[in-house]
Amino acid sequence: MKNNRRSLIVGALCGALTAALPSLAQAAEPSGGNAELKKVIDAARQEGALSIVVGEGTLGGSNSGLAEGFNKYYGLNLDVRFTPGPPMPNVAAAVVQQAAAHRPAMTDVIVGYANHMMTVIGANAVEKVDWKSWAPNLQKPGLVSAEGVAVPVQSSTVGIAYNTNALQGKDIPHSFHDFLNPKLKGRVATTPYASSFDRLATDDMWGKEKTLAFTHALSDQVGGLIRCNEMDRVANGEFDAFALTCSQNDALAVGAKGAPVGFTLASDAPIVMYLYEAVPATSAHPNAAKLWINYMSSPEGQKLLYKASFADLHLLPGSQTVKIIDELQAKGVKFLIVDTDFYRQHDAKALDAVLSQVQAILQKR
Repeated sequence: MKNNRRSLIVGALCGALTAALPSLAQAAEPSGGNAELKKVIDAARQEGALSIVVGEGTLGGSNSGLAEGFNKYYGLNLDVRFTPGPPMPNVAAAVVQQAAAHRPAMTDVIVGYANHMMTVIGANAVEKVDWKSWAPNLQKPGLVSAEGVAVPVQSSTVGIAYNTNALQGKDIPHSFHDFLNPKLKGRVATTPYASSFDRLATDDMWGKEKTLAFTHALSDQVGGLIRCNEMDRVANGEFDAFALTCSQNDALAVGAKGAPVGFTLASDAPIVMYLYEAVPATSAHPNAAKLWINYMSSPEGQKLLYKASFADLHLLPGSQTVKIIDELQAKGVKFLIVDTDFYRQHDAKALDAVLSQVQAILQKR
């Protein structure tokens, strides 16, 4: 009798679990699931893979947990691979060439800033996607570029990295013009490629003449020109401060590891640059790529992205990056947003020309 009773109980439990499986499967689907989304998921499952070629550290790299989170989010088991690749301009150029030749793109998802996106958009080398019809995380205004092509994934804030042992309290520079302080002569660095100086030279910010005048003064102050990823040279005391950074990522990352490096926004150079993702026109796995882009705007994707790269999109709920932006906005600072609209409103050749002038001044110091 006991064995029969045990069998009846086990059978009832199995039946209950079997009946519950459909609802459990539905619960595992990303929120906002719809018929069109299911079609994209099924098509991606058939593709079986996703290849993303990016620069070292972009999107947090292969150890970010994003690949595993992506598969879990959609209930997939795709072979997701991150491959270190060339700089963003080179990838954009390659994607354009491959689209023109009707050859598979070198990456299923192209990652780049607004100027790189304008290169591929202008060449019709990326796919225009009807995100609104199926992508639940991209329904709010501002989350897709005007062309319906590029989707911002991160807000990169330029600013100042500084050695926390050398500079403390009131000595911490909070504006780029603080670099002209005689006490810092020879103790500060900037980039050889004049990162963001072209944006400073627009009428939205300082204007060309003020930017060139500042560059001449700065060239007498700087002790060296270093790349954005050379934060070790700030950490080891070779330089007390470095600006303008390409983004907050490098400084925050080395600081989190215990190095004496801090980061602050430059109040006189309030610039936010969007890092975008898009699907190349000849992507080998376009449906997987579309799902990836939608996932990266999810709370789960953004949380992992910030953990791995110290940057997320300030437009999305739960953003960490928005905190440092809000701090300056509360003081009345207005940020310049460098998105695809920015490059539609400015002459790219004029921006390049002033950037070349600034680079020449700095390199003749």
